[in-house]
Amino acid sequence: MISKSEKAAELFGKGYNCAQAVFCSFCDSYDLDVVMAEKIACGLGSGVRNADVCGAVSGAVLVIGLKYGHDKKVCNAKTEEFTAKFKERNQYIVCRNILGCDIATLEGREVAIKANLFKTVCLDMVVSAVDILDKLGY
Repeated sequence: MISKSEKAAELFGKGYNCAQAVFCSFCDSYDLDVVMAEKIACGLGSGVRNADVCGAVSGAVLVIGLKYGHDKKVCNAKTEEFTAKFKERNQYIVCRNILGCDIATLEGREVAIKANLFKTVCLDMVVSAVDILDKLGY
């Protein structure tokens, strides 16, 4: 059996966006239909298509909601815990800061493509998000 991090990397490699790869790697754990999960997370990739909060972070927050969404106070605290750990490991949670370019612009996307950032840095963020969630018990 492969780890959730490996599953997320595999999904990302198959064309799932960063948020989808993270969120869908937890479908089995929460008895969530993968097709539904793909739809839920679809618009969150590339920092909600605006290079804002990293899609891997957004996908992770969806997982946190699956576990704790029935209790807003706990869910908020667990989200803050996750984002703090993600920042500790990766310095930022905002896509444009992580990549060092603004992929919401044509110029920024070209920089990211030429530097292969989507296949390297973004993949690392997906694996990092899932690894952190795993270590936190999701």
